[in-house]
Amino acid sequence: MLPTPFHFPALDVPTLLTVYQMVATLMMLVTVGGAWGTRGRYGMWFWAGAFASVALAQLVRSWLLAVAPPSLLTMTVGHIGGVLSSVLVLLGVRAFLGLPLRWQPAALFAGLVALGSVSALTLGQPLWVSLSLTLSASALLRCFALRHIFRAWRVQGGFALSLMLLVLGLSVAAHALRALTSSPGFAGSSEHAVATNSVWLLVFIALLIAQAFAVLLLLNSELQRSLWSMIEIDPLTGLLNRRGLKNRVGRLRQRGAGDKAELGMVVAMIDFDHFKDINDRHGHAAGDAVLRGLGRLLLSHVRPNDLAVRMGGEEFAVVWQEVSAEDAVKLAERLRLSVADEIFSTEAGAIQCTVSIGIAMPRSQDEAVDDLLGRADAALYKAKREGRNRVERAY
Repeated sequence: MLPTPFHFPALDVPTLLTVYQMVATLMMLVTVGGAWGTRGRYGMWFWAGAFASVALAQLVRSWLLAVAPPSLLTMTVGHIGGVLSSVLVLLGVRAFLGLPLRWQPAALFAGLVALGSVSALTLGQPLWVSLSLTLSASALLRCFALRHIFRAWRVQGGFALSLMLLVLGLSVAAHALRALTSSPGFAGSSEHAVATNSVWLLVFIALLIAQAFAVLLLLNSELQRSLWSMIEIDPLTGLLNRRGLKNRVGRLRQRGAGDKAELGMVVAMIDFDHFKDINDRHGHAAGDAVLRGLGRLLLSHVRPNDLAVRMGGEEFAVVWQEVSAEDAVKLAERLRLSVADEIFSTEAGAIQCTVSIGIAMPRSQDEAVDDLLGRADAALYKAKREGRNRVERAY
C-alpha cells in the first residue's frame, strides 16, 4: 500500500454524478445548436456526441439503478461512456482540423477497453480497476487529440487554439491522475479512494464546462475566419480581391515601416487582351476556366510573402515585395511570356491568349494604395495602346 498525504473530505458522489449528467446535457444542447447552425461543419456533431455520451451513460446508469439491484456492472456504464466521449473528442479535433477521421482504430480501441472493463468486473475485480482502465484509455485518446491541436497551434496560433490546447492538456492530466489516485493502493484505503474520486468528479464537471467554452470559441474563430475569407477572397479563382489587396498592402506597410532599403514593393496590373472575344466565341464557362487558369499561373509566379489578386473581371494584380524596379520588369516579362505559352483547358477546347502588364513602385511609403494602383493601371493601358502583349512601367 502506498500512503499519500492528500486526504479529501468525502463528497456526496450520487449528487455529483447527477450534476455531472446535467452539465453534460446542457453542454450537449449548446453544441447541438452549434452543429445545427453550421450544418455539421468543423466536427461539431462529434463535439456534441462527446457531451451526449457522458450524459446518456449517466442517464442509463441511473435508470439501471432504479429498475434493478445495484451491481458493479451497472456502475461501469458511466466508465464506458467516458471512453466513448474521448473517442468523439479525438474525432472532433481531427474533423475540425480537416484531417482524415480514421475512426476505425479509435472505435476498435474503445471496444476493447469496454470489453476489458466488463470482463474485469465479471471476474470479480473491484470497481476501481474498471475506472482506472477506462480513465487511462481516455487519457491516451485525448493525448492524440492534444498532439493534433498542438501542431495546429504552432502553425496558426490564436487565443481559441491556445485555450483548447490548455483545456485538452488539463483533461489528459486529469484523466491520468484520476486513474492513478482513485485506487485504494494509492489513496491508502477504500474510503480515501472514494473521497479522492469525489473531488475528481468536481474537476471533471469544471473540465466539461471549459471544454464546451473552448469548442464554441474555436467555432466562433473559424466562422470569423470564413467571414473574412468571403470578404477578401475572390470565389472564382481563390485569389485575394481588391479589398483584400488594400488590407494586406496596409499591413505590409505597417510591418515595413522605417525600412529604408532600396528594394521595395512593386504592383503589377495584368489584363487579358481581347478577353471579350473568348466569352463571345467560347462562352462564359470557358472564360471562367481561363480566369481560373490565370489565377493558378499567377500563384506559381509569386513567393509566399507576395500577393496575387483578382481585381475584377479579367483584370488581375501581383504585388512583389523586396524587388527592384528593374527586377520587377524582368518578373513581369517572364509572367507575360508564361501566359502566352500557356494552353488553358476548357470545355470548349484549348485556348491561348495574351496579357498586357503595367507596373509601378510606390513613390513614398505614404503614397495611397489607390494612387499606386492608379499609376500601375495607367501603365497597363499604355501597354494596351502600344499594341498589347507587352509590359510598361510607370514613372
